[in-house]
Amino acid sequence: MIKDKIVEMAKNAEDLLAPFCTCRGLGLHGISHLRRVAILSGRLAEAVGEDVESAVVMGFLHDCARRNDGNDLEHPHDSAVLARGLIERFFPHLEVDRICDAIEGHAGGEVTTDPLTACLWDADRLELKRIGRTIDLELLSTKVAKRLARKRMSSLRTILKVPEKVVPRSR
Repeated sequence: MIKDKIVEMAKNAEDLLAPFCTCRGLGLHGISHLRRVAILSGRLAEAVGEDVESAVVMGFLHDCARRNDGNDLEHPHDSAVLARGLIERFFPHLEVDRICDAIEGHAGGEVTTDPLTACLWDADRLELKRIGRTIDLELLSTKVAKRLARKRMSSLRTILKVPEKVVPRSR
């Protein structure tokens, strides 16, 4: 599947689901964040052989019930509850339990062996750069996400002209 098809899938999910999202007015965790995570989650799903549609929908809904850009500890649970109803209504052919479990666990700071869950968790963590946080490779579940993170870090070092490894000088 080509990237354009995944972007189109994310646009369709957004058109259908955005009106139900409480995060619409948020800057850091609003609709643009949901869109980026949906697309990246779909691309990761394609790379690991998972269902792309499930990954896109899950990516779009992972923060759907967020109420603020701060430390909203209830948002994973609340988003999973809201997502369940939306998936059952608009996407009844998808594995709702698997998707909602992934959404509920996405902010727990863990890794997973479930490849579909990994697509969401890794996509969201790869987005941490938007808030100025460094991506922790140990918290990425897929090899493809780790490669992507390394590539992004390398590109950033090149742009900023930062050496790969800084070695302190001897005195």
